[in-house]
Amino acid sequence: MSEVNATDFKEIHSIEDLLNLYEGVGADSKSGIEVEFPFFNPQEPDLSAMSLSQNKVLKNSAMNALAGDWLHNEPTSDLLEVASIAMPFKGWRTVLDDTQKKINVLSKKAEDLGLKRSYFQELPDKTADDLLSRIVDVERYKIMYAPYRADMYECVRYFAVCKSTQISVGPRNADHMLENIRRLYTLAPFLFLLTENSSGFMEGKPFKGHQGMFLRRNGLRENRGGVPPYVFTAQSGEEFVAAHIHHAMNNPLFMYYNQEGILTGVPSGDWSVTFESLKKKGLNTASNFFLAQSIMWPDVKVAALKNEKGEVYAHRYEARMFGVGNHQPQTAYLITAALAYDLEFAIGVDELLKAYGMDQKQNLTHTYNSVKEAYVAAENHNGAFFDIPYGTGRMNEFAKSFANLLEEIAERHDMIDELMPAITICRSGCTDSKVNRFLLGTYENVLAFQKNYDPHIFDDPNLSASMIFEDKITTKKKEEGVMARCG
Repeated sequence: MSEVNATDFKEIHSIEDLLNLYEGVGADSKSGIEVEFPFFNPQEPDLSAMSLSQNKVLKNSAMNALAGDWLHNEPTSDLLEVASIAMPFKGWRTVLDDTQKKINVLSKKAEDLGLKRSYFQELPDKTADDLLSRIVDVERYKIMYAPYRADMYECVRYFAVCKSTQISVGPRNADHMLENIRRLYTLAPFLFLLTENSSGFMEGKPFKGHQGMFLRRNGLRENRGGVPPYVFTAQSGEEFVAAHIHHAMNNPLFMYYNQEGILTGVPSGDWSVTFESLKKKGLNTASNFFLAQSIMWPDVKVAALKNEKGEVYAHRYEARMFGVGNHQPQTAYLITAALAYDLEFAIGVDELLKAYGMDQKQNLTHTYNSVKEAYVAAENHNGAFFDIPYGTGRMNEFAKSFANLLEEIAERHDMIDELMPAITICRSGCTDSKVNRFLLGTYENVLAFQKNYDPHIFDDPNLSASMIFEDKITTKKKEEGVMARCG
């Protein structure tokens, strides 16, 4: 949940009062990475999640070792979020180096404290109830989670169990924002699977689909998540922005800022409070609008950009459909940033999507329906991973063509090593999750690996799981008497 300036009492009366904040950042367009890492105690028999006190010590230790505001709390104590610097696309290598440096500092400090980063993008044995018993001492988190509303359990469950990588881009203008948000939603079912690093177990129980997609769909109700239909009906960036602002103004709130700028909870069962309804109380403030916007969590989020004084001056879009693992931060960043800044790549992807019946310019109702169908197929892949329908074709064939486009941008920007994990996955179908399920299989094996794996496995982010464990995959396949592939 984005930080909101609680004392921004400027009154907002209409959509027109906000339009100028969505006009884009022009030539100052930048992009960056945020990634959530769960930690646990490997020496404990139950592999207990990082506690509140351990969270505080680890965060302070890491930030003392590396200056800057780069490490942030999330609602539950098991998590810390690393934030990179933001730079124009030509500085992509600096962004990746900065991200990896921060990850290394955090991981080393965790190791010094006897903690360990989860190999998987989740803590596969931890229940939502366990994690929700460990809420950090932040006002907005206390109101949302401690205690949570009875009718919001599935929402808070999603945030407790699911971890992700998020890539933010400051769009040049509103049309640039719409084009990229629409393209990312169309790609989302594919990108969810491409970067997934789950274990095949959720809250200690087997789960054969994409658990993050399941948790989001099940938890983000009241039009708070999913794919907003106006992404595919807007004919211009300005029309999209107006629809987004209208959506935020009518987003049901479970908390709001009162006249003194103090967060106030809304009782369970009451979904009548919106920014629009707060006008009757004279609470149609900028604080409450940006709060309403911040508690919308679609897979491509529109979020405020703030200056050093905490004042909103523009907006960014945040792609939130990426998993957490070794290569995931850089894979997510390079794909998202290249779509925004490499026109040849963006055109190539649009042509590929069109070939699969998902045109980005015309027949948008058909595209929207195809995207929704692809979401269902990806969430419920049941161990098939890329071998599912995608538009008018199959995702595994789409992935191979997408790999060709990745190879082209890799050559243009000298990033072949950094994109090799994604290219390898696209051509082989061996996603990290597929490798995890193939090599580990049972719950007991998953927990044993989690406890005993070497943390230095994360030293080289230019490797996917199929590259890291190539020998083990080959050996296992030979033992089973079939071809040496991950599935």
